[in-house]
Amino acid sequence: MTEWIGGRRPVAEALAAERQAHRLLVSASARPSPELRAILDAARRAGLPVDRVPADRLSRIGGLDGHQGVLLEVGERRWADLEEIFDRAAGASHDPLVLVLEHLQDPTNFGTLLRSAEAAGVDGVVFPERGAAPLTAAAVKASAGASEHLLLARMPTIGEAIHELKAKAVRLVAADQKAPASAWDSDLPARSPSSSEVRGAAYRERRSGDATSS
Repeated sequence: MTEWIGGRRPVAEALAAERQAHRLLVSASARPSPELRAILDAARRAGLPVDRVPADRLSRIGGLDGHQGVLLEVGERRWADLEEIFDRAAGASHDPLVLVLEHLQDPTNFGTLLRSAEAAGVDGVVFPERGAAPLTAAAVKASAGASEHLLLARMPTIGEAIHELKAKAVRLVAADQKAPASAWDSDLPARSPSSSEVRGAAYRERRSGDATSS
């Protein structure tokens, strides 16, 4: 089973992350540019076939209009688990910083949060298998390639994820726009996302969190 990644930055990041890929499709009308040249060079170094196709066909194949003239066919995504996220934090010699997402319905918002999470130094992102926006091609594009570098853990339920996090003595801070303190005013670590970056992140029950932040 394969999927498509569209957009020049996401494609470039997928190639840089050495995501298993099968072929690169480029719009026949794409104008030469340093960015496109870098993608083509990376694809050739990876031994990928490069095919020129009409731009409207790219939209039909990739399922999105914002492909910017490039589509990368990649293998099925491998999901991480919480242990892998903890291991990454331990390898970097810092306490784990995990973003838990719930109730997101817009794939673009999902991707935007992934982009912010990577910029904030988050070790991994946890989200539910059902009842929330999936990681579509539009979400991957909105993440600007962050989806190819972050550890993404898709859990059966958010309650299960919270239980595992608490078992590891991870402090839980729920994002709540009505919280008395913002992320900047709280004692969160410097790597934590700002309030605007974590908007839309929530826990099923605020009681599950050790604190709240707007």
